[in-house]
Amino acid sequence: MHVRVLLAPEIIDGTSKEDDFVPYRLVPLAFSIPVVVGDANNIRCLEGERQALLEFKKGLVDDYGKLSSWRSEDEHKNCCNWEGVHCDNQTCHVLELEVHDLRGMISPSILELPYLTSLDLSGNDFNQSHIPEFICSLSNLTYLDLSLANLNGSFPDQLGNLSHLQQLYLNRNDLKINENLEWLSHLSSLEYLDLSHTNLRAANDWLEVVSHLPNLKSLVLSTCDLPPMSFSSLPSFNYSKSFTSLESLSLGFNQLNGSIPKFLGDICSLRELYLSNITLKGQLVDLLNNLSGCAKDSLEILSLPSNQISGLWPNNFGILFPLLKEINLRHNNISGTVPKTIGNLYNLNYLAVTSNCLRGVISEAFFSNLSKLKYLDLSKNSLTLEFSSQWVPTFQLNFIILCSFKLGPRFPNWIQTQTKIIMLDISDAQISDTIPAEWFTDLPPTLAYLNLSCNQIYGRLPNMLTKFVNDGLAIDLSANQIRGQLPLFPTKVMMLNLSKNRFSGTISSLCKISSGFLSYLDLSENCLSGQLPNCFMHWRKLVILNLASNNFSGEVPSSFGLLTQLETLSLSNNSFYGDLPLPMKNCSSLSFVDLGNNRFFGQVPAWIGESLPLLNILILHSNNLNGSIPLHMCWLKDLHILDLSLNDISGTIPQCLNNFTAMTQIGNSSSDIFHRYYFKFVDNMYTNITFYYEREFVDNARLMLKRREYKYDKILGLLKIIDLSSNKLMGKLPDEISSLLQLVGLNVSRNKLVGEIPQTIGQMKQLQSLDLSRNQFSSKIPSSMSELNFLSDIDLSYNNLSGKIPTSTQLQSFKASDFIGNPTLCGPPLIQKCPGEEVPNQSHQAHYGNKDDEDEFGKWFYVGTGFGFAISFWAVCGSLLLNRSWSMPISYYWTT
Repeated sequence: MHVRVLLAPEIIDGTSKEDDFVPYRLVPLAFSIPVVVGDANNIRCLEGERQALLEFKKGLVDDYGKLSSWRSEDEHKNCCNWEGVHCDNQTCHVLELEVHDLRGMISPSILELPYLTSLDLSGNDFNQSHIPEFICSLSNLTYLDLSLANLNGSFPDQLGNLSHLQQLYLNRNDLKINENLEWLSHLSSLEYLDLSHTNLRAANDWLEVVSHLPNLKSLVLSTCDLPPMSFSSLPSFNYSKSFTSLESLSLGFNQLNGSIPKFLGDICSLRELYLSNITLKGQLVDLLNNLSGCAKDSLEILSLPSNQISGLWPNNFGILFPLLKEINLRHNNISGTVPKTIGNLYNLNYLAVTSNCLRGVISEAFFSNLSKLKYLDLSKNSLTLEFSSQWVPTFQLNFIILCSFKLGPRFPNWIQTQTKIIMLDISDAQISDTIPAEWFTDLPPTLAYLNLSCNQIYGRLPNMLTKFVNDGLAIDLSANQIRGQLPLFPTKVMMLNLSKNRFSGTISSLCKISSGFLSYLDLSENCLSGQLPNCFMHWRKLVILNLASNNFSGEVPSSFGLLTQLETLSLSNNSFYGDLPLPMKNCSSLSFVDLGNNRFFGQVPAWIGESLPLLNILILHSNNLNGSIPLHMCWLKDLHILDLSLNDISGTIPQCLNNFTAMTQIGNSSSDIFHRYYFKFVDNMYTNITFYYEREFVDNARLMLKRREYKYDKILGLLKIIDLSSNKLMGKLPDEISSLLQLVGLNVSRNKLVGEIPQTIGQMKQLQSLDLSRNQFSSKIPSSMSELNFLSDIDLSYNNLSGKIPTSTQLQSFKASDFIGNPTLCGPPLIQKCPGEEVPNQSHQAHYGNKDDEDEFGKWFYVGTGFGFAISFWAVCGSLLLNRSWSMPISYYWTT
């Protein structure tokens, strides 16, 4: 017997924005499947069909023991008792087959089950194989589900032979059509069709075909890449007479546009309408008028998020659609106030209007009749809630999303009355208060996501003692003023973000989080201290680990080597010491590593290039690293930020830098710094519905660019930078560096480099910042440097460069100080004239001297004085600056 809950035909929250969740809802659909009546223990399966099932099993790999009951021993011979097998209690034929979480192939032995009416192979992994054509010979099938099965290829036209089929689910596979959907027109008994997340780009006939399915009740074609269509250009055909049975329609995330078609308003059976992210345009009142036919008296779900709907929300909305249960108008441009008539929708359980232009005050009277409300999202508007401190709502919410909303300054009392919460997001809600200790200690056991970030919550946190029913709890308390030691957190925590607070002490209490769910841990920008506990073996699913900007010390523990799924590691701005941690060698999934501003010593290890092939960003600045840059570093073809500055690295710059192909090719790496996490919440206790949410984490780092330190996050993936400054590098700057055509910043200043600047440097046309200062470069500045049109910062000072500065709009726009310290360099912006360009002296100038020469001499005098002072200063204070608690990056002192 099947109890199917269909994955929502669209992403409810539309386009992903900063700190937004993108929830996927599971929407139960009402239908019936033939159920075998009787005691299965008294039914004996037929031998031929038993053998067919055993043969079917041979083609599958059962990693989770799903088919452990499928055995040939005498005590297990009755296949009607096997998991996922249902037989007719009269004929003993196998009628239904339902198996999940397997991998392998679909065996043709299934054809030996000729009476099969229901086949559910969803949620398996068939390794990009095609839909077997022999399935289309199972002529008695009324139910076929191959969704989420990793299938590839085209829809077989033979599917049209399944004339008894009532329900067909092929969604979320890598499937496409050959030319059209003509085969679909033969399925005249079809009631439920889901082809979402497949490729229907060539299906120009889709609307015509589905309109001729007389029994169709549910149509899901979201995210199908349907051919572009404007609803306003639809033919005059009266589709409402064709869709006489249609109850649910989902067309979200396709290239459709215009207004809501008027024929939808004339479908009297229509209950659910999902049209998210299809570029619906126009005034809200006009779109709603198109639904004002008989559909207004049947419509229960209206979901139009992430479109271009504007205008006021009509006051009669709640009267116009009296049966509405769900309203989703997220991410539009709807203005005005929320209609009071919504308070008359007694059946309303879902209200989401985040990211609009709504304003006004909502009082407790608005909610007095909404006792069935389960989901409330009013965030990111200009709305204010005005409730009395004693108000107890009539509803019990599962989801409360009121971020960027004026709730404070006190912590809302009414939220503490909600005992069935799955998700609570009241981030950036202007709360300036302590967290109620009794409430925090005994949170609702259903809670799966808690976000109180970006408020001004202060005080200490009590221990969280609730036994939560969900496997994987997400907690975000970042950007507050919470102090004290870390409390005890539940063992099932999946995400924990406590960054930007005032927590102190060690983190040893976190070792209690031992269930193995933890994948996201951010403790950055606190006052935490001590050595890291050696308990990372409990957190093998960690993907993000950010401990930056604390007072941690000691060596990195050996259990780091067990974090094989780790993608982001930031330990910067602490006092860690020792060799670069060898256990990191096993973290082969790392793409972001920031160990800057610590006390690591020893050589830059070769295993970084050998064992971390996915590395995009490597930051090791401000440590005590020595030795040479290993040639293996050139194996990191995806690297687009390399910062080894402010160390004691010697030797030459490898000539193989052109192997950094991410720096040579057009295109950005912005996706490299975005990490998406999917949280699965199962509300078993109350609604038996599963919810999926997406959360995004963006890597961030502090980098020197254009002689200033900036914190980069969202654009970090667009930057392509090499910083080797303030080391002891020798030799030439390799010509190969000129092949890094997409490099934005290059800094090799304060080394001992010699020779010419590469003549081909002008082909690095994306270069915005170039610092070669305080080396021993000689000869002329390459003429090709005049071709660097995006260059906005340059420093070639204090080398042995000579000759005339090339003429270009860019180079002459810089300051003379960017070129000083090269005694034989001449031409603008320097005042020093090149040979043959001197202005003849007048007699009075001969007597008194040339003022320009005086100015130039004066500048050199002060520079010389400055150097004299610097030498004295460093002699006295150099030892002090060796103490890292006093020191700042040397590059800071030398910049202008």
